Amino acid sequence: MDRVRLFLILITIAIAVGPLAGVLIVYQNNLLDLIIPPELMTIMNGNFGTEMSFQPPKFVGSQYDVISRTATLTFNFTNTFKFDLAINSMFANVECSVHKVFLGHAFLDKQITVRASETAEVTVTCTWTEDAISHFQNFHAGVKSIDVDLVGLTISLRGVDIQMNYRIRIPNVPIA
Repeated sequence: MDRVRLFLILITIAIAVGPLAGVLIVYQNNLLDLIIPPELMTIMNGNFGTEMSFQPPKFVGSQYDVISRTATLTFNFTNTFKFDLAINSMFANVECSVHKVFLGHAFLDKQITVRASETAEVTVTCTWTEDAISHFQNFHAGVKSIDVDLVGLTISLRGVDIQMNYRIRIPNVPIA
């Protein structure tokens, strides 16, 4: 009776620990792959291989609405990966490229899914503050557009936040 009990205990332990031990053995050289999907690691490391290369969005154009004090920036984003990308949100501070003055916030209007190997149009809205309007009048009087920098750009892809620590220059953003 004790032998049967001991045998059943050993089988229970093997059933519970066996698969876990197997997974740990398979991922023993890289336990991070056990938690983070390989596609996300590919993006984070920048190792896209020869068949994949990340291309930053290409600025297409912009419009300005005087009443709402907003500039709408349009970009073409090409997904060069073999999987779909869902851009849930995007946020950045906007600064004057010349004077480094805070002008407002830029944000993604709506969630966008870019299918593998396709190009999608991404619309970003910049809302100018009262200080931005004053800056335009004092330092850019008579000018219809200026260069701005997106600072602290944060993009949420399927719940994973990616933050850019460098400035992204956007030329000829309309201010009038």
